[in-house]
Amino acid sequence: MDWFTFEGINWIAVLVAFVVAFAVGWWWYSPAGFWKIWRTQAGVTDERMEQANMGAAFAGTIVANLLGVVLLAMLMNALGIDDWSGGLLLGAAVGLIFRGGAHAIHNGFALRSPTVTLIDAAHDMVGLAIAGVVIGLF
Repeated sequence: MDWFTFEGINWIAVLVAFVVAFAVGWWWYSPAGFWKIWRTQAGVTDERMEQANMGAAFAGTIVANLLGVVLLAMLMNALGIDDWSGGLLLGAAVGLIFRGGAHAIHNGFALRSPTVTLIDAAHDMVGLAIAGVVIGLF
């Protein structure tokens, strides 16, 4: 498991990549992005939003996204990817295959709309692709 190491990780790059990827998600699920379509297809009502614990939702999102960016940095380091284009490709692949694939599996069995799965998987692919670009630029 030589790849599973924090040695050689540029933590400033990870922090910047996390912030940029989080900002992408903020826009993605905003009214300017895909919020209206996602909300309708996911069946999220005003009542559910009022009852939701958004603090817990954001905490989970922050932890999961931070771990995803750290793992991406570890993989880029282990694979010798040190430019933006390699970061873009690896981030997109990890986002689409692993995170997007998980959405497809879980949402499929939960009988959620394919539109929700597409929006979520595309967000993960774009978010990690951009994180890879940022890490590669450092």
